[in-house]
Amino acid sequence: MSRVRIVTDSTADLPADIVEQLGITVMPLTIHIGQKNLRDGVDLSRDEFFRRLARMPTPPTTTPVTRKQFDTLFADLTKNGDAVVAILSSSKLGDTFQNATRAAAPLLGRSKIVVIDSQLMTVGLGMLVIAAAQAAQRGDALDEVVKLARGMIPHIYIGFFVETLDYLERGGRIGSAQALLGTMLNIKPLLILEDGEVVALEKVRTRAKAIEKLVEFITEFARIERMIILHSNTPDDVNLLIEQINLVVPNLDISVDHYGSIAATHVGPDALGVVVYEGM
Repeated sequence: MSRVRIVTDSTADLPADIVEQLGITVMPLTIHIGQKNLRDGVDLSRDEFFRRLARMPTPPTTTPVTRKQFDTLFADLTKNGDAVVAILSSSKLGDTFQNATRAAAPLLGRSKIVVIDSQLMTVGLGMLVIAAAQAAQRGDALDEVVKLARGMIPHIYIGFFVETLDYLERGGRIGSAQALLGTMLNIKPLLILEDGEVVALEKVRTRAKAIEKLVEFITEFARIERMIILHSNTPDDVNLLIEQINLVVPNLDISVDHYGSIAATHVGPDALGVVVYEGM
């Protein structure tokens, strides 16, 4: 009997046990550190990445999953009649989605492949992928899995601030926040992902004020089903953020995680953010 196979990329930052339990295929992006090309989560773990980060003479860069990799993957997953739903990081933050779309095109008609632009990354993408994989595992049809995933996208929000825009600019992920360049002296930009693009929300001058703005961002939601705080080795900021959230939104279940290697490459050190799923 055919089934629905779920594919994502390594920016989803999924725990290995979840990947195995739900049968998710994760395609690794490549991280370039000096002369070394390392597959995210395969040749380089997140913990090892952060251990190396402080010692890197130049910031790392990344490249997307290639079309050739998707050509091979899609041919393999569909050879027995299985359908594929590939839920990938925002098309405005890299070319992984575009490469998957090009790989799927020649197979359409004889294979069922749906490629979805999540307009997200990191654990926001991960939330989406997990929900789709759970639906596929319980036997939902292809159309139902796709409808669920696409329906969740407008209800997942990412807000964050960075110490500097240099990393986003270097990686080409700066989006409309480009307008802030040249005005960044002593400024901490508060950014959001909007329609998959990095957009500047506010400019503040201190980390404490940036944390206050993250709290304000959270209080705009009438309902929060799940919230995750992401950080780049800034535990003191995390604790302060949790304290302030608890004052205005008591009893909120808050998870904490590090940025994954790909996200950390682009937000840089000392970044702090939140991912909110408001439910459907």
